[in-house]
Amino acid sequence: MRRLATLVAAFTLAFAGVGLAPAVARGATATTFGVPKATASFEVSIVLTEPVTLPPGVSRLEALVRTGSSDTSSVVEILPTPGPGSTTLRYELKLKPGALVPNTLVRLWFRVTLADGTIEDGPVAHVSYEDTRFDWHVLTGSIVRVHWIDGGDAFGRRALAIGEQAVADAGKLLGVTETQPIDFFIYSDTAAFRDVLGPDTRENVGGIAYTDIRTLLANIAPSAVNDPWVAIVIPHELTHLVFATAVGNPFHGPAHWLNEGLAVYLSKGYTSEDRGEVGDAVRAGSLMPITALAGQFPASGDRFSLAYAESVSAVAFLVRTYGKPALVKLIRSYHAGLLDDEAFQAALGVDVAGFESAWVADLGTTEPKAFGPQPAPAGPVPPGWEGGGVTPGTIATPSPGPTSAPTSTPAPPAATDTSSNLVGVGVATALVVFLAIGLLAVAMRRRRQPPGPIE
Repeated sequence: MRRLATLVAAFTLAFAGVGLAPAVARGATATTFGVPKATASFEVSIVLTEPVTLPPGVSRLEALVRTGSSDTSSVVEILPTPGPGSTTLRYELKLKPGALVPNTLVRLWFRVTLADGTIEDGPVAHVSYEDTRFDWHVLTGSIVRVHWIDGGDAFGRRALAIGEQAVADAGKLLGVTETQPIDFFIYSDTAAFRDVLGPDTRENVGGIAYTDIRTLLANIAPSAVNDPWVAIVIPHELTHLVFATAVGNPFHGPAHWLNEGLAVYLSKGYTSEDRGEVGDAVRAGSLMPITALAGQFPASGDRFSLAYAESVSAVAFLVRTYGKPALVKLIRSYHAGLLDDEAFQAALGVDVAGFESAWVADLGTTEPKAFGPQPAPAGPVPPGWEGGGVTPGTIATPSPGPTSAPTSTPAPPAATDTSSNLVGVGVATALVVFLAIGLLAVAMRRRRQPPGPIE
């Protein structure tokens, strides 16, 4: 019995180990990777090539791509899978207008998966995606690098001076020191500027900042070098970059109205034009709640302009009522990952709703009407329904779902489906246990039987 029990236990553990032990390399032959090369063609494609020697048993070949500061990768399978031996791998990432912003660093590499599950990553190739249609003039300051196409040195020097001063002013206010370069690209041609941004860009955009790659794009003609608007658009967009440094954290960012409101406040202030627009909205009853401006601003021209006017109005009220130190404390609170109400309470002593009420009262009006989904009217309840009807005036709260990732982040590689493996392990384990119990039962039964006749 002891021998039988020992054999059953050993058999059970050995069999279970087949299904439960982690996968290990079983004498796989390694891939020999060469030196990868990546080349970029503006608005055409990025091509990755690499000489390799593949071993037998390659089950999957993939190309991986990361852009900018992202830590997630786009994964594409390379088909057909080449056979063993020396070959040159090639992957082409095709690009459409606006798909990738100039001045973006792109990282690419190949990944080989062998039949036994061994995964081998090749070396990473780096390439900077640039707008190569033009011969760019470049002028470098302490932080800002200005790139422009048309216009003389005076044009570049004026743009650089405005940019350097804007970064210094915003950094001084927010208590941050910029150390990494900021690239400022100036397009003199509107069509070329919009071609870079892509077809989805709103028609009233004259400048845009990409904080993740520390890049600013603007549409400024050389003839407009002394235009007052130039002294506004450059500080406005550069303030966004300094703002991103001041609030940067991986958990939660501030509302869009605070970001834009500060950029307007520092670039041109709360002007009479913005005051008039806000006043007209108050009289017309069309003022928008600032909570409605926490994300994307409205697309229509009148609402788009009003969103900026309301944003700078709220920031100007904040500074006038609580002081600049409170504004700085509010913005810096987000650096610690605080939620909106937590940040406002820490800096101003009121939550977002309390601040909005004070701002609206200062404008001499009542709380603006909120637009959005409304509760469904009460109706007949189906037979057997146990959830109850909808009470008029209430809104059902859905259960929280997964948070959508930003559309601009490459999706991470899909997780490996292990459900079929788990099912197989479960079935195998059940069979082993059943067999062990049966063997033990037979042995015990034979032990209890009386001895037979001796022959």
